[in-house]
This record gives sequence, C-alpha cells and structure tokens, in this order.
Amino acid sequence: MNKIEIIDGEDGENRNVTGTYNLDNNVYEWELETDDGFTSINLIDGDACINLEDEDSLLEFGIEYNDAELYDEILDFVNDNGYDFIGEDFE
Repeated sequence: MNKIEIIDGEDGENRNVTGTYNLDNNVYEWELETDDGFTSINLIDGDACINLEDEDSLLEFGIEYNDAELYDEILDFVNDNGYDFIGEDFE
C-alpha cells in the first residue's frame, strides 16, 4: 500500500476528494474539501473526524506528526494527481 492513495474525487471550484493515508502502519481515511477557495482536510478515525489544521485534535488521537506537513503532503498529492482547484484567483 502506498503512503497516500486517492479513492474518489472531483476537481473544480467545489473540489471533493477522499482517500487513505498510511501513518506509522495505521491507515486513516481522509476527506479534502474546497469551498469558496478554502481547503480543509480531515482524517477519519472511526466515528471521529480530525481536522489537520487543529494540532490539539491530532494530539488527542496520538498523532505526533506535524499537522502542517501532513496537510501539505495530502494537498500536494491531490494536486499532483489531477484534482486541481479550478476557480477564481484568490489573493
């Protein structure tokens, strides 16, 4: 299994992509959503949804990985695999 995999998704202004992430032999599902130019990425652990931009949430679930690196790693992977954000230029 690759470290990051995409299961399904669509690009565009309202981008929505799902996949899996293998972190220290624990496989998490993730969801990436872009709405109005803002992208959020959440890890799914059972019934819990962990926002990768919330360091406290990551620590609660025992994830000691730098949240910014994890967020950027998934976002870059999604962009590199054809699920680009297509919309207005945001400055």
